[in-house]
Amino acid sequence: MTSRIASLIFFSLTLCSGQLHAADEIRITRAQEQALGVATAKASQTKSTRTHGLPARVVLPNNQLHVVSAPLAGYLEKMAASVNQHVKKGQVLALMQSPPLAEAERSYLKAQTRFQLAREVMLRDRQLFDEGIIAQSRFSASRSRYVEAEAELSGQKQILMLSGLSEGAIKNLAGNGKIGSMLEIRSPVEGVVLEQTGMAGQRIDAAAPIYRVAKLSPIWLEIEVPAALLSGLKEGSAVEVPAYHAEGTISSIGKSVNPTSQTIMVRALMTRNIDSLKPGLKVEARISSPSENLFQIPNSALTRIGGKTAVFVETPSGFRIRPVEIVSEGENDTLVNGLDRNQTIAVHGIAALKAALSGTE
Repeated sequence: MTSRIASLIFFSLTLCSGQLHAADEIRITRAQEQALGVATAKASQTKSTRTHGLPARVVLPNNQLHVVSAPLAGYLEKMAASVNQHVKKGQVLALMQSPPLAEAERSYLKAQTRFQLAREVMLRDRQLFDEGIIAQSRFSASRSRYVEAEAELSGQKQILMLSGLSEGAIKNLAGNGKIGSMLEIRSPVEGVVLEQTGMAGQRIDAAAPIYRVAKLSPIWLEIEVPAALLSGLKEGSAVEVPAYHAEGTISSIGKSVNPTSQTIMVRALMTRNIDSLKPGLKVEARISSPSENLFQIPNSALTRIGGKTAVFVETPSGFRIRPVEIVSEGENDTLVNGLDRNQTIAVHGIAALKAALSGTE
């Protein structure tokens, strides 16, 4: 008898259409809900979505990594810094002997001498020209030689600066005229020595790397986010690395999808509790994205109708199909977009409602 009553109830619920439309509605009474095992609950609205367990890699920002190289050829006489050492900007990292440096200094002193001579001649000819003793062509020629000598001196000074000499060292060279071949290799920034590639006594060519120095704060986190979870994600969303209690925010979202993994690279700038985040470390990240239209519902409430994800929303006379967009899936609950505030949805008996909608048991 019970089976027959249930069949009659089910028959009264049957509809002909199986397509997903917002107007599709199943008329059902409270007694029929109980007979079919349908249970309902309020959709819980949340203001943020948390995406857990995303694979990520700690990366050093490009503008914080500096390669310290030899400006000239020579040999390393002394290494004054070691790996993992904290160094200050301008601190001497190594000393090297460089014969090309002595040649560059010699060229600078010659250019300085020519400049001084050309200047004296130009000043003398200017006075003679003003007094009407010499022609303007002679003064113009001496002034041209002065300009050329000045440009040559400036060029030789730039060569010394590119060779690693400071303004003070160049001024001392110009003052005392003492030529040397000792070159100080200094740190361009305050940071930590990550790598040492040179050794004392080693002969190296110009531009050969000697150290890698980096500023380790802040630091980047490159997160592989499945393309299906990008909805609602935006720059400024909070990012956490729970295992290290590190925090930061999304700074950029990739514009292309990896064809193999179907993920998009999302970069976060980590600024808090990052001492334990070392470049190259692989971690799991969690992203929190604020939103006003997200609802947390049980996984049992979801169904597929007409190739789309949907839920059964309660109406005064029964239930109506409502398509939703999945934002993130959890073990027991799912965050969706597409519901309204204070809506009640079916969380059990979904198979019976779906069968009633399609007109089949």
